[in-house]
Amino acid sequence: MGLAQPNFAIFRDVAGIRAFQDQKAPGLWYLSPPPPRLAQDQEGSPAYALEAFAYYGRKATGDQGVFWQKVILTLGFERSWPPQAREKLRQSLAREYGEPIKLRTLPVFQAKVRLIYAGETYTRTWSTRWRPERIILPLEEHLGALLWEAARRGQVLLSLVLEEQARGVRLEKGISKPATLTWTWTLDIKLDQKRYPEKFRLHDLGAKLERAYTRIDILCLDFAEGTLPGLYATLVEIGFPVKGRLLVKQVRFDENSPFHQQVAFPLAHETGRPYRFRVIRIFEDGRQETGPWRERRGERPLDVTLYRNLETQEER
Repeated sequence: MGLAQPNFAIFRDVAGIRAFQDQKAPGLWYLSPPPPRLAQDQEGSPAYALEAFAYYGRKATGDQGVFWQKVILTLGFERSWPPQAREKLRQSLAREYGEPIKLRTLPVFQAKVRLIYAGETYTRTWSTRWRPERIILPLEEHLGALLWEAARRGQVLLSLVLEEQARGVRLEKGISKPATLTWTWTLDIKLDQKRYPEKFRLHDLGAKLERAYTRIDILCLDFAEGTLPGLYATLVEIGFPVKGRLLVKQVRFDENSPFHQQVAFPLAHETGRPYRFRVIRIFEDGRQETGPWRERRGERPLDVTLYRNLETQEER
């Protein structure tokens, strides 16, 4: 199947849906993106979650005084046109053009989300792996802390601006030229801690640990952040010193896995020695990048997300 070539100059509006005709196939029409609506989960409550991951260093782990926090907002949306409306559109086009009609979703090549709260703005842009039904926003430190503290006190009203762009063509004086169309929606989202306390989760990553080296919390936001185009999977190998040898456990992160996973230390590990870890990234074209083994002590969360300095392209 070739690339979509919607002609933005030829469109029809039926039952609230705008559809664009393919430049070469008159019977092929592309549906404009449906407006986002906050979805409901299986219990009928709004599909959002605000999670705070916090770690306080302890004397037992040799990192007393260290504080680490990450706040992540997850939003679920309903993004579909009603089946009845799609059928009305199809029938209308079939009557007009007298041939079978195929309806397809208009591909979005870029999406941008702006989260606005208390004068602070968080912006995130996707050019790949855009999933309009589920958005994961790892918030910047200041905004995340501000939002978490406000949510603990009760209701919080957020503004979310969603922008989607699609590519197509437009005829000018009989010549087909590339064109883009942009759709923008603004949503008000209320986070209600009193009504839905289960939506607000604090993960105190060191609260229940009784001794050093019992478990490690691993965070990987490579897929939520979209750090590397073409990334297929991120593998994290953890090596534990056991009887003079290295016992290796592996954790896999991909587009469908949780961004937070745990690894338990084996009971026989040598607590006086550091553990080792390395990160392996596998790409969709088959390439594999294997990082060096590194040593680490303590139970502070291991964040293996690839953060890059966009100016120098250096990892940090």
